[in-house]
Amino acid sequence: MPYRTSRNFEASIIDFVNEKLDETGSGWSNINVEKTFSKVSSDNLPVICIRCGVTEHTKVEIGGTSTYRTANILFDIFATSDGMRLDLKDWLIANIKAGITYYNYTIVNGVVNSKVADGQINVIDIEDTPIDFDTDKEKLEIADRYRHLITLSVSLEKVEN
Repeated sequence: MPYRTSRNFEASIIDFVNEKLDETGSGWSNINVEKTFSKVSSDNLPVICIRCGVTEHTKVEIGGTSTYRTANILFDIFATSDGMRLDLKDWLIANIKAGITYYNYTIVNGVVNSKVADGQINVIDIEDTPIDFDTDKEKLEIADRYRHLITLSVSLEKVEN
């Protein structure tokens, strides 16, 4: 079954981040990249959780049904220290701001059967926000002590019919 656009966004970005983390000289090891919050716990930190958020579909022309898609991609960082939080968010931004290859994925029996490049995920805007619960960090769950949110506004710059 082929993924649709939102899932292809997520999978393309998750694969990209994993590839960058695995590169020799990335400076990072044992960083978990997940798609869902349910896989984030104090036992598997540090974690980068990547998900597709609000998506806007702008009409190409009045009266038509074709649209341009602009999606928000959210990177939730769960670090083990404040220094790691800052370094990891800066590293991510440096690696994603030039854009990411967009892939169409086909899944068979829960496994990727094919992955075909089909354009570029263009980063329009980046916002990075520390997550501060306004509580003594020692009173928070370990996973919530050193969090950061990166929000990307992205587009394929393709017309969708």
